[in-house]
Amino acid sequence: MQQATAAEIRKNTASIIRAPRRLPVAEAVHKYMRVPVGVGNSVAWDPDVAPYIVEPMNCLASREYDAVVFVGPARTGKTIGLIDGWVVYNVVCDPSDMLVVQMTEEKAREHSKKRLARTFRVSPEVAKRLSPLRNDNNVHDRTFLAGNYLKIGWPSINIMSSSDFKCVALTDYDRFPEDVDGEGDAFSLASKRTTTFMSAGMTLVEGSPGREITNTKWRRQTPHEAPPTTGSLSLYNRGDRRRWYWPCPHCSEYFQPAMEAMTGYRDHADPVKASESAHICCPHCTNIITADQKRELNKSGVWLREGEKIDAAGNRTGEARRSRIASFWMEGPAAAYQTWAQLVYKLLTAEQEYETTGSEETLKAVINTDWGLPYLPRASAEQRQSDLLMRRAEDYGKRLVPPKVRFLLAAVDVQGGKKRRFVVQIIGYGENGERWLIDRYNIRQSLRHNENGEAQPIRPDAYPEDWQLLVSDVLDKSYRLQSNEGLRMPVLAMAVDSGGEEGVTDNAYKFWRQCRRDGLSKRVYLIKGDSTKRQKTITKTYPDNSGRADRRAEARGEIPVYLLQTDVLKDQLSNNLARETPGAGYIHFPDWLGDWFYDELTYEERGADGKWRKPGRGNNEAFDLFCYAQAVAVLRGYEKIRDWESPPGWARDQEANASILSGDQVRREPEIKSKSRPPVRNEPAAHPVQGSSGWFESSGNGGWMS
Repeated sequence: MQQATAAEIRKNTASIIRAPRRLPVAEAVHKYMRVPVGVGNSVAWDPDVAPYIVEPMNCLASREYDAVVFVGPARTGKTIGLIDGWVVYNVVCDPSDMLVVQMTEEKAREHSKKRLARTFRVSPEVAKRLSPLRNDNNVHDRTFLAGNYLKIGWPSINIMSSSDFKCVALTDYDRFPEDVDGEGDAFSLASKRTTTFMSAGMTLVEGSPGREITNTKWRRQTPHEAPPTTGSLSLYNRGDRRRWYWPCPHCSEYFQPAMEAMTGYRDHADPVKASESAHICCPHCTNIITADQKRELNKSGVWLREGEKIDAAGNRTGEARRSRIASFWMEGPAAAYQTWAQLVYKLLTAEQEYETTGSEETLKAVINTDWGLPYLPRASAEQRQSDLLMRRAEDYGKRLVPPKVRFLLAAVDVQGGKKRRFVVQIIGYGENGERWLIDRYNIRQSLRHNENGEAQPIRPDAYPEDWQLLVSDVLDKSYRLQSNEGLRMPVLAMAVDSGGEEGVTDNAYKFWRQCRRDGLSKRVYLIKGDSTKRQKTITKTYPDNSGRADRRAEARGEIPVYLLQTDVLKDQLSNNLARETPGAGYIHFPDWLGDWFYDELTYEERGADGKWRKPGRGNNEAFDLFCYAQAVAVLRGYEKIRDWESPPGWARDQEANASILSGDQVRREPEIKSKSRPPVRNEPAAHPVQGSSGWFESSGNGGWMS
């Protein structure tokens, strides 16, 4: 065992007891760390090569933050600056215990032997602080003369528990397991190791995006927001959300060097020629920025937090987002160690591989690690897009009935929770499945009043009288004809969702009984998603729970409820939405609807099992309501009409339709009494839709309306 001499002890005592050198981290790394560049060669770390790393590095020594998160592509220099540089800083300037966590044991060993060991060897200020004792230094553990300790580990509860560290660094975070040995995510475990040091403790997370987008229908609400994912981008969203900006060399306005700013490479079929043509267009002045300008633009670049703005003179305004996490996210075009030609070439060849093989693995890796972006699977990207449907919108008047509409159907969804309401959609039907959306609105206020005379919110779960609004505000409504605004078309029938929170079903049954007493029951259809897979798309049932003590709704077998195989109806609707030419099966939209409607219409996704699901907590009412209306159309016999020259009276054209009203007439359809018969349970109400007509296509399995 090597023993330190008295002279060496005296020499090192001063450095052991010396107070930390209060230098910015980046300045200290530039001064004390050398980067190995080959056998026996090294250079000083240069902050001008990757200037975007400087600010994240300096945040590591700030007591204003508990954590620093840096998300970016490969070849940005983030590992050298943030991991290796921070280690050097904690050895030379602020001796403290530190834990570096790699994604696997093998990677931890490689990082220790190939990067840290070489950096220590060529950096004199670090080398002389290493403990001379052989047992103090091995692959995973390094001890220094000041008594500070460096551990290089991997995601394991044995490594990430018990011991306290002032500084913890997690590298390539998105390749970590989401749950470390059943104890939680790595960031939470790492942060607990630093709490003993209070504001002096620091956790660093760096890496490239690698986790799936959890909501494929997400739309950015703020300029710096990242898509909803787990992993590093989730931590970025929790932080102050800083993005990297360049000043345009032509107009001096600042912009993000992001993927959408890069262009010019789609004009050539050859990937090599295309990649060499890649350039950036300034979004402000549209002038071209070439690859040889990247280094100088990086030197002039700035990080802006969410809420901050910067003008051409460099003046910052706005209220910056505040957080205990300093979070940074940059994309591939600004990466210091990768050219634009390399970046674009990898993208184009990966896209070619996808087109040839159908495999997305290479494309996903390029988007994640080279471009620094989360990946959206092509299957999700190629599904119905709300923007495409929005561009189809037509100007056929606000709440007017176009000439080809034969009748109107209403569909009502009952929404519970804090925002209780009836969601109503009015759909006009023409020949062979061609449809027009006529109206969409919410019923939020009841006819009940408080002591101040203010209308109270509706409670479909608690007040049966609130359901009468579906008669006055839906069933009795009529809409002006586009061809003659003095004439009006009434609502033929209405579908009402009878499921939901406790109390809704019981009140739905009470509502239908009242409609029967008022002579309206033939126009009101109670529907519900069918949890049982059946051959019939729509099944008529008569619920009877009179013999159950735990019943939630009173039903005695006299109320018809229609169970829908909603996955089948949604498959058909999705196919109809995909039609691009007006005619059979085509759906028209008015131009007064906002983008929220189209988001609802396209929010659900069809899984490989044939079931439709919501990827997140977004709204899907528009999609559901089209299915409700379609079910009523089938029940009314619409799909059986073959001769549109002589259809039933309710489906005749506007000139021959006897239901057309003049002025403010209210249509009331008299109740048609039929001979009494015993109720039938689980009676099929409609034939299977398949084969009924050319426009009404069928596929899929049964399931719940989500």
